[in-house]
Amino acid sequence: MTGTDEHIAVRPFQPGPRDMAFTGRIHDAGADGFTFSMYGNSQKTILIEGVPFSQYWQLENPNHYVFHPVVWGRFVFNRAKTPAIAEDLANLTARVGTRLPENGGTAFYYPNHYPLNRMSGPDLVYSAISQSEILAGYLRHELEYPSERTAALTDSVKRALLFPHAKGGTHLRNVAFLEVPLFRSNPEIILNGWLHALLHLSDYAAVKSDEEAAQMIERHLVFFSNHHEVWYDGERNISRYSDTSPHHLIVKPSSPEQTFIVVYDSIAEPLGDYAFAPVMDLAGEYSGFDTRIAHVNESSNAITMVVTCSGLFDTWIVSNAPFSVRIRDGGYDPMRATPTGEGSWRSIRSAPVEHPNLSTTLHRLEVALDEHELIRGYPTNFAKANGKNFYHGQHIVALKYLAGAGHFDNPELKATLARIADEWYADTKEFPYRELAHFEPLQSVLDSINRGKVLTPVTTIDQLGLEEWVK
Repeated sequence: MTGTDEHIAVRPFQPGPRDMAFTGRIHDAGADGFTFSMYGNSQKTILIEGVPFSQYWQLENPNHYVFHPVVWGRFVFNRAKTPAIAEDLANLTARVGTRLPENGGTAFYYPNHYPLNRMSGPDLVYSAISQSEILAGYLRHELEYPSERTAALTDSVKRALLFPHAKGGTHLRNVAFLEVPLFRSNPEIILNGWLHALLHLSDYAAVKSDEEAAQMIERHLVFFSNHHEVWYDGERNISRYSDTSPHHLIVKPSSPEQTFIVVYDSIAEPLGDYAFAPVMDLAGEYSGFDTRIAHVNESSNAITMVVTCSGLFDTWIVSNAPFSVRIRDGGYDPMRATPTGEGSWRSIRSAPVEHPNLSTTLHRLEVALDEHELIRGYPTNFAKANGKNFYHGQHIVALKYLAGAGHFDNPELKATLARIADEWYADTKEFPYRELAHFEPLQSVLDSINRGKVLTPVTTIDQLGLEEWVK
């Protein structure tokens, strides 16, 4: 690896202004609106030309209502049996969806109003978790009103779920779904979003008797089973939210004019390698997970570079001149989603490397700490409003659900998934930072999963061979 080898070209399709003309609006509705049930919670919502716009907890103005694709999916799901949806869904889909090039899929993009760490920056994205929620709504509607027209609508939603990540979609190399596609770093696989999408695709495969979809589910879960340690912190005995964490490095160049490339070298087939020149982001306008330069110290010439570190990729920095890096180790806090930046500083120096196709010497270093912790994927946290950890339980319940009722034919794989989930469940009692009562009850997790599923063959956790954390 030198930064000059072949890398995957990420050229994301972006919807145009006409695509976002309706869903990109912000509506100031004051206290008006109706209460809408989403994941069992109350969601304040208004209807604009038949489309729900909702409050969002991170928006500064509580009177602002914006389009949220998950709300759209749940809205269609809850009203799938109504004649109004049957009459209007095709027109509403054309209003809020974006037709993707090449594969004929209809994607439902988030407008650029959400101040989320991963969604900041110029790129518009859609999500596997919202796309799968929408798939469930359209599939339920098709079951109520079967026709070639409704089947085509459902199929177009599924096709968008399968649009390749390198072209701007949510399907990563045919082995994983991406909750939030990233286009300036290694692709991050968020486990709960991936499993959530597989549960909905499993329902689709069962209802449609779709063997290709069943094989895809199996292929995804084989990839997970082969690399499941990436989503588990064996030292703390808790699952990781994703495989990836951002880190802020202090880079000391040897020359003001030297350039840098960050290479994400895959250590898991068939993911492939990525390379990015850090974007200059002194105003903090890009995603917290983008490869970027966040600060330049004019007096010392040092720069603060943000890179991501993943359990599925090795992170290298390559330059045309020598340089050094300082990075903090550790930084775990059960209330956070990314490293705290409060560990001890560690230093790494670049080393020269020759390349057969270049006449110049390159200099590189791996962002890694041999004797100290470098967090590569952050453990699930306890930062929800109720103080409980939801996602650790979701990972366990979703894996057991797929092992027991997933629509794919591989008994050995299903047994492996169940074993992994059982081990994660059993080891939770060794988590040293919180009592078991601080984990979301597993029945509540299962109920949340089932609220948006077309098929619900599992309704109690004892059917999954699980018991509550605390009896």
